[in-house]
Amino acid sequence: MKSSDSTYSICFLQKGFREKRFTPMDVTQHALKQARAHSQIFTQVCEKEALLQANESTQRWRHGTPASELDGIPFAVKDLFDIKGYATTRGSTLYSALSDSTSPQVLALIESGAVLIGKTNLSEFAYSGLGLNPHFGTPTQTYNENAYITGGSSCGSAAAVLENIVPFTLGTDTAGSIRIPSSYCGLVGFRASRKRFDNRGIAPLSPSLDTTGPIGHCVDDILLVDSVLYSPTEQPADSSHSGLVFDAQFCQQLPLDCDTRRAFDLSLDALQNAGVAVEDVRLSTLDATLDLIKNIGWLGSIEAYLTYEDLVNTDKLGQVDPLVAQRLAASNQLPATQISYLYQQREKLQQRLSNELAGRAFLMPTTLTTAPLLSQVTQSVESFNEHNINALRLTMIGSYLDCPGIALPNGYNSNGLPTSLLLSQCSGNDDALISLAKTIEPAIASLLIKQSKGNNHG
Repeated sequence: MKSSDSTYSICFLQKGFREKRFTPMDVTQHALKQARAHSQIFTQVCEKEALLQANESTQRWRHGTPASELDGIPFAVKDLFDIKGYATTRGSTLYSALSDSTSPQVLALIESGAVLIGKTNLSEFAYSGLGLNPHFGTPTQTYNENAYITGGSSCGSAAAVLENIVPFTLGTDTAGSIRIPSSYCGLVGFRASRKRFDNRGIAPLSPSLDTTGPIGHCVDDILLVDSVLYSPTEQPADSSHSGLVFDAQFCQQLPLDCDTRRAFDLSLDALQNAGVAVEDVRLSTLDATLDLIKNIGWLGSIEAYLTYEDLVNTDKLGQVDPLVAQRLAASNQLPATQISYLYQQREKLQQRLSNELAGRAFLMPTTLTTAPLLSQVTQSVESFNEHNINALRLTMIGSYLDCPGIALPNGYNSNGLPTSLLLSQCSGNDDALISLAKTIEPAIASLLIKQSKGNNHG
């Protein structure tokens, strides 16, 4: 099975368990072996716990009493989630204290019968959209013998799914850290609205922007994980969707590479041909948000500085990835009046987008380009900063406005690198978003079947 083979899904493993072709223990042992062999993807492997969980799951399946649809399914989490008895490293060498409790999200998955394999690598402190890490190594994907980045900051979470070590992972997303690696790796990634899941027990970066979500191979898998993590405390919102739009003017002015633009146009055609109405609607909020970020500043940078202020002002900053350290140190330059303005404008722009969408979802490319070469990104500090801004440019819009978003693979470039389509909704409309993603996925997936991958992924 190829590393990029999307059949290694939750549904695939469930079917194998039911047909007794393999057991949760078989799958877990394979995942543990692969996790140990990919130290640049996994920062820590929870072998003892995983084997115990797999044994219990195997017994349940043997007796025909699986705990849930996730029973026996291996998974991994970004090393920002607390796991009792393990350090939450944040992708850094500075955090070695063992956690005394487990994040509620991780606990919910374990209680559903899912088997935790370990913790995945990330950009240090989750403060980059590129997924480089000098301490634990940088996960890459190989096409035509060239190493490309997986994207970040949830680089290990995406790579673990891409390499079929596990069928799903949990990541975090502050400015695009689930959607970007999903885009670069040809995976499905879900950035949930900030209040959808219980976000306790997760190391912060930017508290007013941080959120989480799963990365997997298909929308069905995302839905299964979401059903375990989401426990509504009130009557769920109407999950029906009332339409789909895109802003042709906004998309036309974006500096997309030619393959990304072509894939986006083909996606619109495929949806129309499948009977899915996609309306061209002017969404001025998108331009206004980009202009605000460019001209005033990024709220996440300010909050990241405040999160790590004590570290920035000590000699420990010298132990941090220089590319991260320079960004943190430069993040305290906005006057208080402008910071306050960013908070005020967020609410106004959220309401403005809600008025423009009128309940509908909207489409755009997930990233401006396909994954860049590792050699390009690491060429210089200037090159890193330029690629980082480009990676984050489109996903930052949804992050600032707290738009739930799902990245869907929608094509390949001539080298076999994936392109991606981003489906988003207004904050809180996650159920409608997932429902719509499931509706349009077959039409988008048909593009993947028609296109020749022409890759040599290793």
